[in-house]
Amino acid sequence: MVGVFVSVLLFVVSLGILLAASDAFTSAAEQIGLSLGISPFIIGVTIVAGGTSLPELISSLLAVSQGVPAIVMGSVVGSNISNMLFVLGLAAVVGGDIRVIRELVEVDLPLLVASAVFLVVATWNSPFSWYEGLLALAALAVYIQFTIKEKDRYVGMLIEEVIEDRDEEVAERPEGQVDMKTYAKLVLSLIFVFGAAYVLVESIVDLATALQIGTEIVAITAVAVGTSLPEVIVSVMAVRKDLPGLAVGNVLGSNLFNSFLVTGVPSLVGDLVIPASIRSYGLPVMLLITILYFFITQDREITRSEGMTLLVLYVLFLVNLGAFIQ
Repeated sequence: MVGVFVSVLLFVVSLGILLAASDAFTSAAEQIGLSLGISPFIIGVTIVAGGTSLPELISSLLAVSQGVPAIVMGSVVGSNISNMLFVLGLAAVVGGDIRVIRELVEVDLPLLVASAVFLVVATWNSPFSWYEGLLALAALAVYIQFTIKEKDRYVGMLIEEVIEDRDEEVAERPEGQVDMKTYAKLVLSLIFVFGAAYVLVESIVDLATALQIGTEIVAITAVAVGTSLPEVIVSVMAVRKDLPGLAVGNVLGSNLFNSFLVTGVPSLVGDLVIPASIRSYGLPVMLLITILYFFITQDREITRSEGMTLLVLYVLFLVNLGAFIQ
């Protein structure tokens, strides 16, 4: 019992440090990018968007290197489901109805469905291998390039207001200057990210062993909810500040980066084994929820009642997950 308590404590502490260090790393990288004259919009769709997936990415890399690749797909599938059901559901319930702009419905949401289909097909009868990882990274690169090229589409999401705020902040600082503290923050935060991710993976393995369950079960539940907390805060605040497009875009971008980046990079280190619980339950549920998410946004609004439904579905997902624990 003491061993389980220690593992839980290490899990919580390492996850907290991982999230805080990832946020610090992203913030430092953003400041350095702005000082180099990189467009705030480009920083937003690359550094900031990728930063939300940094905890999953680093922990997945270390999981593969430590011989527990099942954590990777569990983390990805769990985070994507958590984002669509828990994060958006809570944002709609707490913040009120969420408006969805036409451009997201017509372009980005179909891409989200395609990413879910890609994961299901790529893992249907085999591990997720390096060549599938390269396809995933290529798809992400195309998405980022398209987003940057068509950035005028996102005016409706009020991203321009955020860009203007960032430009004002940059204008207040000496142009092209970033002090050494920012570079030190970048390096130190990255060290903490790797250190915390290492402890996190070890605690997942210890918990799974003590509870006699697969490591992917811990990843698809506790890790998924924990790493989704930043998205919860961002999405709820976006809705409360009357920036609903950012709430939806935040979840959508995070899921795309999870599906393509967090699976693509670790697969270059080693094949990603797909546990039976993920193949028979996690992935099909993720695909169905993604399709449901696509259809409920066709009226360009996620209502408070729909948000409640999403939260109920998340509870049902967690309850039914117990039937697949081996």
